[in-house]
Amino acid sequence: MLKPMKTKPNKYGKCESCGGKVLEKLATVDCRFGGRLFEFENVPVGVCQDCGQRLYKGGVLEQLEQLASSKSKVKNIIQVPVTEFQAV
Repeated sequence: MLKPMKTKPNKYGKCESCGGKVLEKLATVDCRFGGRLFEFENVPVGVCQDCGQRLYKGGVLEQLEQLASSKSKVKNIIQVPVTEFQAV
């Protein structure tokens, strides 16, 4: 889910994939660190208005990695079902 930013947006330039306009939004981001899946809420991310490509600032990615390594900042733990794809 993407929410419009309430603060001054960062400059992302044009989308590297299609050249579209990129606006900063707050998003829920799922990513893996150290083989573990994490979900982060309210992450500032640049989103192309044409193709949907997401762009992340380096500092944001560094902060996500720090949050993943800090067990004291965990807000909630959820269970995620896992299954293996079987080619037909």
